[in-house]
Amino acid sequence: AAGVDWQKPVDTPLFLCYNTWRNLKVMSVKMMLLKTGELVIADASEVVHEEKVRGYMMKEPQIVIAEEKSLLMEEDGSNSNYELDIILKPWLILSKDKEFVITADLVATICDPLDSIAEMYDAKVNPTPVSETEVV
Repeated sequence: AAGVDWQKPVDTPLFLCYNTWRNLKVMSVKMMLLKTGELVIADASEVVHEEKVRGYMMKEPQIVIAEEKSLLMEEDGSNSNYELDIILKPWLILSKDKEFVITADLVATICDPLDSIAEMYDAKVNPTPVSETEVV
């Protein structure tokens, strides 16, 4: 394009996610409810610029799907319990990338997952290799 000055740096808001990698703050494994309605679990870090959280870096994010398995009722009917099947599937499954940056305004809330869900996530993204001696 004629008249474009390629030496001029990109404005901060457009380049924010890429020039602030060094300003990541540790968060660890978190569950995020996105404004799109997706529930995502990931090893997440805050992306901070000028002392303000601008977004989140998610490593190997997984969509959390919870489906009701069955309804168990006691004889008197006053106490009922339910069980859930939890499924983790990759977020943006068709991407070869493992790390994603999302802007802070896309996140509705962030919380710590239940220990069992965090363990499930860890087992999925960090599978234990099976050594040849263990294979029968």
